[in-house]
Amino acid sequence: MRDFQDVVRHCSLTDLGHHGPLYTWCNKRDEGLICKKLDHVLINEHWGDCFPHSYSVFEAGGCSDHARGRIVLEAVATGGRRPFKFVNAMAKLPQFHEVISNHWHGTVPLFPSTSVMHRLSKKLKDLKSSLRSLGKEKFGDLSKRTCEAHETLCQKQIATLASPTPQAVEEETNAYSLWSHLAELEEDYLKQKAKLH
Repeated sequence: MRDFQDVVRHCSLTDLGHHGPLYTWCNKRDEGLICKKLDHVLINEHWGDCFPHSYSVFEAGGCSDHARGRIVLEAVATGGRRPFKFVNAMAKLPQFHEVISNHWHGTVPLFPSTSVMHRLSKKLKDLKSSLRSLGKEKFGDLSKRTCEAHETLCQKQIATLASPTPQAVEEETNAYSLWSHLAELEEDYLKQKAKLH
C-alpha cells in the first residue's frame, strides 16, 4: 500500500469526479455485511487538461461483487458540466445561509402530499445553480487570494512594528482575520478535494 501511495503522489494522481452509488463493493454476506467505496478512477493533470468535462460512472456490474466503472469523456449532451459536488467549506461562508434561504422561500412551499418527495428533490436540484455560482465566486482563485491576504498581513505587521499606532494595530487585526478566514476555507476545500478526512 505504501508503494501504491508513493506512485499516486509521484504521478500527482487525483480522483476523477463520479456518478453512481455510495459504495462500489459489497461482500454479499447475510451476516457481517460489509460495503465499501473501493473503486476509483485516477487521473493526472494532463488528463484534466485534455478532457475537462470527463467523469466516471459506477453502475451495477452483474456477476461481479464490484460495481462496473466507465468513463464519460464529454458531458456536452448533458450541458457540458461536471457532476455537482457540494464543497463542505461553503457552509462556513456568511452568504451560504442567505443563498439557501432566498432559494427556499422564493420557490413553491412544500406541504405533506404523495408528491412531496418529488418536489423536495426538484427544489434541491434547482438549488445547485445558486450553489455553483457561490462556489465559483468564493472558491475561484482561492489559493491566489489566500497568498495575497498573507502578503498584506505581513506588510501590516511590518507597518505595526515600524510605527505602532492604534490604527496600524486595527489594520493588522483586520488583515489577520481575512487571511485566517481564507486560509481555513482553502484548507477545508483542499482536504475535501484530496479526500482527506
